[in-house]
Amino acid sequence: MTPLEEILVRRIAASGPMPFAAFMSFALYHPQHGYYTAGPARVGWRGHFLTSPELDPAFGELWADAFEQIWTACGEPNAFELIEIGPGEGAFAASVLSSVAPPFSDALSYRLVERSPALRERQRERLEVFGRVDWSASVTEVGPVEHGCVFANEVIDNLPVHLVEQHDGSLREVCVGVRDGRLTFVHLPPSNPELERYLQRCGIELPDGHRFEVGLAAESFVARVGQMFASGAAVFVDYGADADDLAQRPFGSLLAYSKKGTDERVLEDPGEKDITTHANWTAVENACRAARLQPIGPITQRRVLESLGLHALHDRFRTEYSAAVAASHGARALNALSRRQALGALADPGGLGGLQVVVATRGITDPAFAQPTKEGTG
Repeated sequence: MTPLEEILVRRIAASGPMPFAAFMSFALYHPQHGYYTAGPARVGWRGHFLTSPELDPAFGELWADAFEQIWTACGEPNAFELIEIGPGEGAFAASVLSSVAPPFSDALSYRLVERSPALRERQRERLEVFGRVDWSASVTEVGPVEHGCVFANEVIDNLPVHLVEQHDGSLREVCVGVRDGRLTFVHLPPSNPELERYLQRCGIELPDGHRFEVGLAAESFVARVGQMFASGAAVFVDYGADADDLAQRPFGSLLAYSKKGTDERVLEDPGEKDITTHANWTAVENACRAARLQPIGPITQRRVLESLGLHALHDRFRTEYSAAVAASHGARALNALSRRQALGALADPGGLGGLQVVVATRGITDPAFAQPTKEGTG
């Protein structure tokens, strides 16, 4: 039993079962024992999994062009803030700041929103060379800025969700209780009338027996993002699906990640596992419109990166590889080859390329990278 499980068992024994959203919040963000807040590196080569920014700096290099497009659409203002939420170990910020050039770089300031003190310290060590970087501990501390862009890569999937199931025409909430001294799921009446209203907002009727994740926190998150800038865009990158698709999944989309791999035992070892769920793009887009943002997408990450110059970058690495081989520079050849392979992973439709991007704009024309191609948005 992990230290956090001991805490939760005592808490539930004293106060009764808690909504899964409360459990997920403790498991990921408890100040001392949360998966992301306890201190150890969780993403990157030293962590439990790789996200796109840690795979190769090319990811940030390509997105730097997207941010410049948004700045241009804002009218090339003298001040433009890029706000990254959930910046991990700072790899994305480092690659973006290494890639931008005047006049965009002269206008750019960078803000990282990170709740973990340990992560903020590692980010500062990595980014201090760039200057013009600031930190906030919470989204409530940010903005508004006149012109800017909010970037949230695989953030929505970590926001706490309530769990509900439909049984014999009645909605039940799947909460976390205790049995024989261990955490277990229990079915109770809904703890909040907003759970049923969420389903109504998404326009779905849940099939009997199906479990569904209710992302009230994601709706609130999008609403807060909408308050961060007067003109510009918000970019959400995540694995997701529309509400109708999610409603057809009998067991929902919850998964846990740890040093042992991937599993669906989300109540086991709290504090030592990541817990994720698919973004509900229907709910996210509804929340964007409520926040006076115009959503575009979802578009696959592969399609977005291609529009930002993925193929040209691949050709550059191929040329570098050939030149290094001809000059008998083995290390340079291996580096170019590795980076070409990383680009392939970023675009792999069965992996990172299958991530989806929703861009939500205000006060600007749609940037070129977010415009659907003739083949559609998928």
